[in-house]
Amino acid sequence: MKFMKLGTRPDTFYTEEATRTVSSDVPSDLVIRINNITYLLHKFPLLPKCGLLQRLLTDSGDSDNDSVELHDIPGGEDAFELCAKFCYGITINLSAHNFVRAFCAAKFLRMTESVEKGNFVLKLEAFFNSCILEGWKDSVVALQSTGKMIEWSENLGITRRCIDSIVEKILTPPAKVNWSFTYSRPGYNKKRHQSVPRDWWTEDISDLDIDLFRFIVTALRSTNMVQPQLIGEALHVYACRWLPDTTKIRPPESSASLANEPVEKNRRVLETIVSMIPADRGSVSVNFLLRLLSTASYLGASPVTKTELIRRCGLQLDEVTVDDLLLPSHLSSDQYCYDIDMISVVLESFLVLWRIQYPAPSQDSQFMRSIRKVGKVIDCYLQVAAKDANMPVMKFISLAEALPDIARPKHDDLYKAINIYLKEHPDLNKAEKKRLCRILDCQKLSPDVCAHAVKNERLPLRTVVQVLFFDQERGFKATSQKLPPRGLLSRAQEAPFSETVQSKPKLPPDDRANRQEGTRRAPSPAIPERDQHKKLHLKSERNIVISREPGEVESEKVRETREEGISGSKMNPRKTMQGKSSSDHGHYKGRDR
Repeated sequence: MKFMKLGTRPDTFYTEEATRTVSSDVPSDLVIRINNITYLLHKFPLLPKCGLLQRLLTDSGDSDNDSVELHDIPGGEDAFELCAKFCYGITINLSAHNFVRAFCAAKFLRMTESVEKGNFVLKLEAFFNSCILEGWKDSVVALQSTGKMIEWSENLGITRRCIDSIVEKILTPPAKVNWSFTYSRPGYNKKRHQSVPRDWWTEDISDLDIDLFRFIVTALRSTNMVQPQLIGEALHVYACRWLPDTTKIRPPESSASLANEPVEKNRRVLETIVSMIPADRGSVSVNFLLRLLSTASYLGASPVTKTELIRRCGLQLDEVTVDDLLLPSHLSSDQYCYDIDMISVVLESFLVLWRIQYPAPSQDSQFMRSIRKVGKVIDCYLQVAAKDANMPVMKFISLAEALPDIARPKHDDLYKAINIYLKEHPDLNKAEKKRLCRILDCQKLSPDVCAHAVKNERLPLRTVVQVLFFDQERGFKATSQKLPPRGLLSRAQEAPFSETVQSKPKLPPDDRANRQEGTRRAPSPAIPERDQHKKLHLKSERNIVISREPGEVESEKVRETREEGISGSKMNPRKTMQGKSSSDHGHYKGRDR
């Protein structure tokens, strides 16, 4: 902050019973009244430098004790006293804090070069151009001080020149910023040797009045050189600086509790901030938009402001987290903690906007990803809201049913929310429990959740039966899908048999007859019946190749029937064994004879 020192004499002004005068051996001959203050001064130091006093005293005529009233002087008595001390040569210190009122008062008193060389206005203009406009904080402080003399400052060009200086410095690349600025973000001072952040200017201009702040933002947006995200960050910093934090405010017991607060001023600040939010998606976070909407509900903002905030919140609802939605209710009639009505309205706006943009969504579209993310967050929000003992069941159901079916591929999170609500509200009647559980789709529950639901004594019996039914149906489908079709099993079993039959060498008819006759005529050795049975069984296994698939279950009788068909025999192997045994017995019997 830069200063300018003028004058060398010590300050001899003093006050006595609402009268300001100067210690001097010469009696005062000029009385100046400003508001409730009376100044007893002298003509000889003031008239040579003040063109206005010269004209006023000339019109009034010569008198020993002239009186002038200057009630409309800009800056009031403080600004006049700076000009009077300059005329007396008393030391004054000028800075950005008192420059505007001194300059306006000097202009009002016509302390210009046309009255006297080296007058007050010339010195003030030199200080303004060389010091105030060249500094960052000096320009901001000088602009802030114009709020008390808006008309004079605008007419004299102070406001416009300060805004131009501030905008020019904001547009300076961060690498070239070499002046001091305020930046108190968490963690910034802990890091060393870091570059200037892009939003270095946001905190300093947040000290400005809302109208002056709007002038700065409007000028920045007109240049098209500042990103919308930076504009949004400036709005966020300003809102945190001036608007009440509604997350820490309990619902008022009556409207009279708001009478002592500057509600009108805060409402105007809120509506101005909302009107300046860039149209670009993502210029401000959805958390900031939801907090503005909560503040608008608390301050009673206009319907236009609320509608715009609801639309913007719905447009970016797919970026929301559960913590963003945990906003308190500010209506005195509501006994529950969270503003579930506001969340329902925002969700409805989200669904309307996205249905317009995606009339026929596909599984891979951005709409599906967005709406399923929103569904996940809403179900988690319901789990938190369910813990509120005063949350009405119909408001809970209304928000849960607002989501379409495609938003919930699974109902596990919704089941958790319902279970929490039933646990925290044991006084629900049977009809309310049924109505609450009706929103649950048992087919979309995972096996683990189904296992929990079956044992959940809080659920209505009808819901438990539905869970059991769909869980068993799902298990049956899973089992049937693991088994291959019966046709595949038959073809897989028949293929090896046909290959075995085709691979057997074919004998000529004569050789075959001879072989069969030789077999009949050849005497059989004496073999026990048990060994004969084993040999026949091994022979049948050797001639038949059976391919067994994993999991194949086949009866012995069916397998033996297939073996008969493949080998060309019309007899059962067991009957063959019995026939053989009978012939052998006859052979033994004939031999005994």
